Amino acid sequence: MKTIVLLLCLLAISALAESASATVEIKNCTSTEFYFVWVTESGREKWIDMLGLSILPPDSSAIFQVTEGWYDFRIEDGQWRTYSFSNIPIEGGTSFLWEVLPIHENGD
Repeated sequence: MKTIVLLLCLLAISALAESASATVEIKNCTSTEFYFVWVTESGREKWIDMLGLSILPPDSSAIFQVTEGWYDFRIEDGQWRTYSFSNIPIEGGTSFLWEVLPIHENGD
C-alpha cells in the first residue's frame, strides 16, 4: 500500500513539473550562422548559452526547455552582431517559437 501511495505521489509531482516547463524553439531564418543563443529571465543579469559548443546554422533550430516565467532571448553571430527578443511571457505546458529574422538585429 505504501508503495502505491509513493508511486501516486511521484506521478503527481512529475505531472506538476511537466506542466510548469515549456518548450522554446529558436529558428534561424537568416543566412547567418549563430554561435550563441542566450536566455535569461527578464530583469536578470545572468545569461545562459543554450548552444554550448554547437553552431546554429541557417534554416535550423535550437530547442530547449524553460520553466514558466518571463524571458529575454539574444543570439550572436561570429561578428558579435546581436539579435534579441525581450519580455516574452512563457506559460508552463506550452511552446514558444521565435523565428529569427534580419529585422530582429539590434542597431548600433
